[in-house]
Amino acid sequence: MKSRRLGKSLADTSTGRWTIRIVFLATLLVAWQIGAQGVSRALAAPPTAVLASAWDQLLVTGSIWEPLGQSLLVLVLGLLISAALGIPIGLLMGRFPSVGYVLDPYVSFLYALPHIALVPFMITTLGFEIEFRLTYVVFSAIWPFIINAMAGVRAIDEALLDTAKVYSANERQIMRKVILPATMPFLFAGLRQGLSAAWIGVIVAEILSTLVGLGGQIRLAAIDYMSDRMFVAILLIMVIAVAFQALTDWVQTKSMPWQRRASY
Repeated sequence: MKSRRLGKSLADTSTGRWTIRIVFLATLLVAWQIGAQGVSRALAAPPTAVLASAWDQLLVTGSIWEPLGQSLLVLVLGLLISAALGIPIGLLMGRFPSVGYVLDPYVSFLYALPHIALVPFMITTLGFEIEFRLTYVVFSAIWPFIINAMAGVRAIDEALLDTAKVYSANERQIMRKVILPATMPFLFAGLRQGLSAAWIGVIVAEILSTLVGLGGQIRLAAIDYMSDRMFVAILLIMVIAVAFQALTDWVQTKSMPWQRRASY
């Protein structure tokens, strides 16, 4: 009983949660270090070797910064294009049933389609440069924006729309004053999902294309059996993903303070 109460008290405080996380991470690192002792570094470098490689790539030679910039450029451009196209399409599909009836089957089909199946077609039509990577990222990330925007409009209480019509609001005013504010939680959900999909798309496209960016670093390191360099790129991808998700949480909290997000 005492141990159960202790575990509950730790999990119920911010300090306790971070203590649990740090202890768990330390346990994983120790297990990794021990497990990698009897394995060739070409296959599984220990954390100490990965740390040394990170120090070299980040601070000594700086060789990781250019690939990082290439990946972030494609991520930002792809995410902006996905949002600029996906949100209006989703709003129209949710607002006008006729548009939804026409586009919904295609959105459902393309969203369920494994995007990697289109890679040969994209490469033959777009080549291996940034056009291919951007197209692949947009094709990966646009669907969460469309689906969440559409779901947000369809979830609006009809009474709100009827009240706006009673006060002689036109379609533009309804969209700006009623629909957009009401769908903001759904749009942020689409942003979170689209961000994850876009980041995955960036790395997959880089591994499959011209070996640029962080994805290219992973593949090149794997080809050369340099697992320490490969793990540096992988860990950097993880850190960036967590940072972007934390940023979207912060923006959502600041822009919609009436919504209280759960703390984990």
